[in-house]
Amino acid sequence: RTLPGLLLATGQFLPVTDIHRLARTSSLTRLVMNSDGEVLDVGRKARQATRRQRRAILARYTKCMVDDCALPAHLCQIDHVMNWSDGGATDLRNLGPTCQFHNRDRYRNPQNYRLHRVGKDRWGFTYIGPRAQRLQAG
Repeated sequence: RTLPGLLLATGQFLPVTDIHRLARTSSLTRLVMNSDGEVLDVGRKARQATRRQRRAILARYTKCMVDDCALPAHLCQIDHVMNWSDGGATDLRNLGPTCQFHNRDRYRNPQNYRLHRVGKDRWGFTYIGPRAQRLQAG
């Protein structure tokens, strides 16, 4: 039980007893980075996108993810495609820009939105709620 259990970034070994104590009293966060050191995924501990993730999202999207919403992406909030509260990860594959109205409305009325793929790792939402149905009928 005295063998080292982990080599830290500092180069120091930790005894297994310290590893067990840390596992009981700490929270672990998964952090995935690319070869340039850009954070791609911060797992479930962080809800908000990092500054680098936001820059990457703004390079991929020009406007709000909701079809027919023309608000420029740089004025939007960064939103989870699969809601964070439902287990959605804070990674580039699950993030995109949504204007404040659509961000709130999508959480309050998820039945009014249909998710669709726009590109390899890009998403969009189509509003299918009452207003859209009236416009299609008229």
